[in-house]
Amino acid sequence: MSADIDRDDDRTVVPLSDQQAQAFWREFSRQLPALQALDGHGFVSTANEVLNNYAPGLAIELEGAAKEAGSKLVISAHGNTAEFENAQVLVRNAPKLQNFAVQAYRSRTLGSDFGMRMEDFELTSSDVLVGYYDAGGITGLELAFAKPIPSDMMGHAQHMSFIMLDHILGEWDFSVRVGPVEFVEEISQGLSRPVKLSEFPPVFDGFVRQELGRSYEYPQEQDSRWLSLEVRARDAEDGDPPDILTFHDSANAVATRADLSYFMEWRFSFDSQAQLDQVRDVQDALDTELARHQRGILVFTRVESMSSRVAAYYVDDPLHAQQQAEQLAAKHAGGIKAELNMSFDPAWNEYLSLYGAIHRRGEEE
Repeated sequence: MSADIDRDDDRTVVPLSDQQAQAFWREFSRQLPALQALDGHGFVSTANEVLNNYAPGLAIELEGAAKEAGSKLVISAHGNTAEFENAQVLVRNAPKLQNFAVQAYRSRTLGSDFGMRMEDFELTSSDVLVGYYDAGGITGLELAFAKPIPSDMMGHAQHMSFIMLDHILGEWDFSVRVGPVEFVEEISQGLSRPVKLSEFPPVFDGFVRQELGRSYEYPQEQDSRWLSLEVRARDAEDGDPPDILTFHDSANAVATRADLSYFMEWRFSFDSQAQLDQVRDVQDALDTELARHQRGILVFTRVESMSSRVAAYYVDDPLHAQQQAEQLAAKHAGGIKAELNMSFDPAWNEYLSLYGAIHRRGEEE
């Protein structure tokens, strides 16, 4: 018996604009004195009624008391990564609020050994066993139950396990840093020693840090490791020159960092070696500018068919990065044709798909 679970909501997500986020915060601030007169449940319920008018896929959670300094407003997407960008837009536009800090995504639940009851069926985090492995630069999980589960409760037990995982690991770690999750009768041989879900958070952190190489510290230029590879497209004809991929292997250290969620491709066409050198200098200049305050990082470049060069970055703020790129192009590119594309990629899929393929190839050789 095995089962794979899809954690993303299938509903179409409507992007939240900065203007809409600002309009929500103006209305929230207007109602805040009345909200603070309510108890915790009333505060959250009423705040979410307001939020639903602007971002129905998001929710506000309150950590602390509404009138106490140091309380926190948590913007949750209920683990739906399709809504994560909207959560970041909302937090990015949050004003300074007396008594409240604002953060995106639900934190880990303190004290990870807890239970749930659903239709007279009880499951605790100690009843769930976890096996874990490297799934191409992210953590893959196998889950098994440490006690017999009635067949008519199996679906409930799996759903409850997912809820507990979300609370134990936190919304970002579970939704972004965990990849495939499979329910099995027994944890596969060869995987890391199974542990109880209640004991999993420090094990998970150690695995991500030591086995996947994620210190989340920005790599220093003098320590950066770059790989150069020849890549041939599947439809390439004999005699076609290979693409040249230059891959920033050290960028793996910050892969999936929440403040570097946007993937940006900056492509220039060129028709001479002189133009290629010019393009390289402009793209490297953007890397230097972004790295100055750790607002972005160059993760790979690719020279395609000796006619274009694409540089790929992960950045914190798409508007800021785009403005920096356009200013550098206008000043130094000499009118060379450029194309810039931006996408939200919190799981670093564009980078980690290459990282996994390159390192599998290395192991095979």
